[in-house]
Amino acid sequence: MNTEVVAQEIQSLEARRYKAMIESDAETLERLLGDGLVYTHSTGTADDKSAYLQGVRSGKFTYRRIERRREQIQVYDETAAVTGEARVDLVLDGTSRVANLRYISVWVKGTKGWQTVAFQATSIPFVDRGSADIET
Repeated sequence: MNTEVVAQEIQSLEARRYKAMIESDAETLERLLGDGLVYTHSTGTADDKSAYLQGVRSGKFTYRRIERRREQIQVYDETAAVTGEARVDLVLDGTSRVANLRYISVWVKGTKGWQTVAFQATSIPFVDRGSADIET
């Protein structure tokens, strides 16, 4: 296995997943997210795949822009861990929010190809202490 090639594939899939989030493309997300997904938001709340997709479909999570920074991909056989930082501009339950985050996204290669099986975001405090942490 060429870990460089796998890392490039994962980087492309991550870009596709974030694009689908911005476009509220639940069909693409359905394919990219594993059935056992645990999606932990920056507030500590967590969704399974069904709940997360429902949030995307219903407009609970309306992502306007996601800027990924400092991304690192580590490949271990049929598993890849993506860590990085992102700035997320979204509307959450009708309220505009912006969050700076550190995140980890875990991808596993199975019968359906590479899928995200775990995602966890942690808020990076803003310099402006008036900004609220949000779910992403």
